[in-house]
Amino acid sequence: MKPIQMEDIARFRTVTQLKMNPADDHVCFAVYTPDCEDNSYRRDIYVTDCRSEKTVRMTGTGKDGFAIWDDDETLLLMSERTEADKPKEYEEKTVFYRLNIHGGEAVRAFEIGRNVEDIRKLSDGRYVVKVLHDRNLPEKTEDRKEEADYHIFDELPFWGNGRGYISGKRSVLFLYDEKTDELKPLTDSDTDCGFFTVKDGKLLYIACTWQDILPQTAGLYMMNPETGSTVCLMEEGKVRISHCQFAGENVIFTATDRKPWGDGQLPDFWIWDCETKVSRLLHQNQEELAVGDTPITDTLRPGGTTFRAHGDEVMFIAMKHYETAVYMLRDGIISKAECLKDGAITCFAGETGDLWYLGAEPDSLNALYHNGRKVFDPNEELMQDRTVSAMEYTPFVNRYGQKVDGWVLKPADYDPDKSYPGILEIHGGPRAAYGMVMYHEMQIWAGMGYFVFCCNPHGSEGYGEAFADLRGKYGKIDYEDLMDFTDHVLKEYPAIDPLRLGASGGSYGGFMCNWIEGHTDRFAAIASQRSVSNWVADFGTSEIGFSFDRNEMAADPWTDMEKMWEQSPLKYADRAKTPILFIHSLRDYNCFIDQGVQMFTAMKHFGVPSRMVVFEEENHGLSRSGRPKHRIRRLKEMTDWFDRYLK
Repeated sequence: MKPIQMEDIARFRTVTQLKMNPADDHVCFAVYTPDCEDNSYRRDIYVTDCRSEKTVRMTGTGKDGFAIWDDDETLLLMSERTEADKPKEYEEKTVFYRLNIHGGEAVRAFEIGRNVEDIRKLSDGRYVVKVLHDRNLPEKTEDRKEEADYHIFDELPFWGNGRGYISGKRSVLFLYDEKTDELKPLTDSDTDCGFFTVKDGKLLYIACTWQDILPQTAGLYMMNPETGSTVCLMEEGKVRISHCQFAGENVIFTATDRKPWGDGQLPDFWIWDCETKVSRLLHQNQEELAVGDTPITDTLRPGGTTFRAHGDEVMFIAMKHYETAVYMLRDGIISKAECLKDGAITCFAGETGDLWYLGAEPDSLNALYHNGRKVFDPNEELMQDRTVSAMEYTPFVNRYGQKVDGWVLKPADYDPDKSYPGILEIHGGPRAAYGMVMYHEMQIWAGMGYFVFCCNPHGSEGYGEAFADLRGKYGKIDYEDLMDFTDHVLKEYPAIDPLRLGASGGSYGGFMCNWIEGHTDRFAAIASQRSVSNWVADFGTSEIGFSFDRNEMAADPWTDMEKMWEQSPLKYADRAKTPILFIHSLRDYNCFIDQGVQMFTAMKHFGVPSRMVVFEEENHGLSRSGRPKHRIRRLKEMTDWFDRYLK
């Protein structure tokens, strides 16, 4: 047996996109397998028989990561199985195949001359598809080469993380008829559509119609795709809508007016019916449930059903504190329907009492479960000769008398008579949370002789709106919680050498690493990733600067620039002493590269040992969904940095 290895991140297989067939007797899901040789991920579809619980791999091309059920026995795959299926340069094309689960080869079904993002079956041979439409793109393929050198910015946001330049782009709904090969638009090119679903010939979708600046609200609509007749269930400009589903003749959805907690306001449950129209089912601010969220980790790949309604009953996943479970809302009362105790469920299918879901137990990787029993584990063989450092629950009481959840991983082959270095991990968000599912990054450091410790400070999700609220308070109570936690861990684990402490974090965690850099010298080394250092500049460069920053800072550069600067780590760069590593990706438009560059430049200016590593072709999700080799290199850079200064 050996500890988790750095290279294991390129061996772990992840499961996602669980779907039940119409007969409720088979489920399908996708398995992602890292491919270091190609520096990408293979994606294949698996099917499990619900009666025998036998799982079969249905595809082996490595190019079939998305599937829906076309009928009880047939999968409809979005795929590029041959060279002919791949779009030519500047061409838009999406190819679909059909595959019978009882045997035989996949058969090419049809192709759509657009970039399809999602698809739902309306009736035999007719589908609602969501297409990425670019109104700045010439209609003719031959005219697009000339335009490829130019990018038009005429609205906010003008770029999107993992999406590139998005000014003028919208997700548009179309009706596709396979028999006639006709593609009929259902929504216009100014309307951006989010989640959509179909049932009994009706289309339900969340959308916002906009120009110039993307609003933070959306509307809810129900349409007859055959006639185009549309009913507005919730008009735009009032609420932010997260989830929606048909519930018999009614519609149930979650929405928030963002009052009084801004972007941190938890959604309420609403119902629409043809008689009373819209009414609130449940005001859930007392529940502390982060609907749809899971603990942050680098070993899960979210995707699949997280919200479903039947009559006036709702099933949904939600995170409370550090556990994500399936909950039930019935008769105005929320109860827990299914959980992996202290673990995480990412999506589900089936009904209460016969529930299938993807998730992970504490200190474990993801798997397929049926009523709490593990049915398929894609990493079983790999993990047979690996030891895992347990997440030891170590809560503490902060200086204000509030309990805060925290965890410690001991080093491999821990000896209480020895002294060890320690690394404080800080999650992103800030409205996110650590849990007890396996975190590869922490495991490799524990396996290499480090104590690793993390907590859910103020700002974290899953503990209610007041706890998550950091508006205008960045670097204050959240920083105090992290320092109190560090004091607590050093007291409870005296084998940690206080002179050999490191700190690491990404996104908001990167912001906090930059903040720590200018506010204390108790750490011997810091690794700051995809960070923010200057809120004033970030307002104008980040994909979310004009919305997120204004909410989080409780200011903008014109109403209170000083307040934004007060909460910017760059202001305190002249106090910095700790050797610091910066990691950033060139396509990270969430925390744009200028943020890391400004802090790095300041460190060099003030003579602080520093290094910056920039990744091509990667975005804000490098640590979770980046290319396998890049994820390993990122880990190696941080590990080498800590080994240099902490060992």
